[in-house]
Amino acid sequence: MTSPQRRPVHRRPRLLPFLLTGAVIGLIIGTFLAVTGPDAPTASASQELIAVAGPGGLLGGLLGGVVYLLVERYSTRR
Repeated sequence: MTSPQRRPVHRRPRLLPFLLTGAVIGLIIGTFLAVTGPDAPTASASQELIAVAGPGGLLGGLLGGVVYLLVERYSTRR
């Protein structure tokens, strides 16, 4: 009787955690910049927060997607 052979199994990384992590980090950095940065004379504090944190979250999600693509590319077995 022969013992079963073990074969390596490769799991691909999941996209959603990368996107969400990047977006949350971008929101946190954008919020920090909006709160600590100089005040805009014609905008309220909430408008500044939306104008800085929103694009920060989008940019963070985009960077998370780029990191995902790099991890997926270099994690495959050859």
